Amino acid sequence: MKAMVLYGPKDIRYEEVDKPVCGDNDVLLQIKAIGLCGSDIRTITYGHYKVKYPQIIGHEITGQVAETGKNVKKFKAGDRLYVSPVVPCHECKACRLGYEELCENLTVIGTEIQGDYAEYMLLEEKVLKNGVVLSIPDELEYEQAVITEPLSSVYACQENCSITLGDTVAIIGMGPIGCLHTALAKIRGAKAVIAIEQSEERLNKSKEFGADYLINSSKEDPVAKVREITGGWGAEKVISACPSTDAQNQAISMACKKGTVIFFGGVPKGKLTNIDTNIIHYNTLTLIGHYGYSNLQARKAFSLITSGRLDAKKFVTHVLPLKEIEKAVELTRSGEAIKVVLKP
Repeated sequence: MKAMVLYGPKDIRYEEVDKPVCGDNDVLLQIKAIGLCGSDIRTITYGHYKVKYPQIIGHEITGQVAETGKNVKKFKAGDRLYVSPVVPCHECKACRLGYEELCENLTVIGTEIQGDYAEYMLLEEKVLKNGVVLSIPDELEYEQAVITEPLSSVYACQENCSITLGDTVAIIGMGPIGCLHTALAKIRGAKAVIAIEQSEERLNKSKEFGADYLINSSKEDPVAKVREITGGWGAEKVISACPSTDAQNQAISMACKKGTVIFFGGVPKGKLTNIDTNIIHYNTLTLIGHYGYSNLQARKAFSLITSGRLDAKKFVTHVLPLKEIEKAVELTRSGEAIKVVLKP
């Protein structure tokens, strides 16, 4: 089969590899659509400490069952599936406390085991037993179902920080994650969403997802502008959804008294954010770090898409062959694309 294989930072090759062999307890999945994630781009560019090279990466997964092992009863050839890449053990202390995303033995497809940058991938018994594998309705395209993975993390974030009716939400970064945050905040009842972004193209696109106010942070002070929009009060919820220490610092200053600040986007390793903790102290802010999602939150995100409450189709701006991944990366980095979906 053809696959995109990562041999190390900035060394990814489209080549022929062995097709996985389906065991008695496994499912062989023919990949139909792959979401290009910002974390994939970082892994391609800088590597990842958990990846053992060579590795087939990719973790936003949809496909059709090509073959099932003799002991598999739940799925059959032809089934259309969405596969969550996050596979908790359900046995460690974190899992027992309900923090599956913080599982001490977490397996992530595309990191520790083969991902979906290929024509086929194997869903091993552990994935089928402990992960989330969901049937895609016939009326939903694979390209739309792919959005479930990033939406799962966005959903978990907003559920955990309780974005609700009447909130003003400021979101820094209007990549695919920021746009999903915008759409979901409106679904949850946010009074207003303030979109903050340096790319004029991405900023303008954010209006399609429900942004009420646009701030180009390369042209004006985003903190001052948020204060102006809110009559000096600030935003009830502020989400830093980009890999920037400056954004994290600004987020603290945008929040209202008793507000909540969420650090959603990770920053480059070794980078430290210089925060005036007196702002947190005297305004009694809540500061939350966010990573991942539970199995239940993944299922809820999927239902938002299958029910039509969230229009996943709007987020997919480009569909390209897998072998054109370099073009896909450039489209994403330039801000021209919101979400690129790849097809083997």
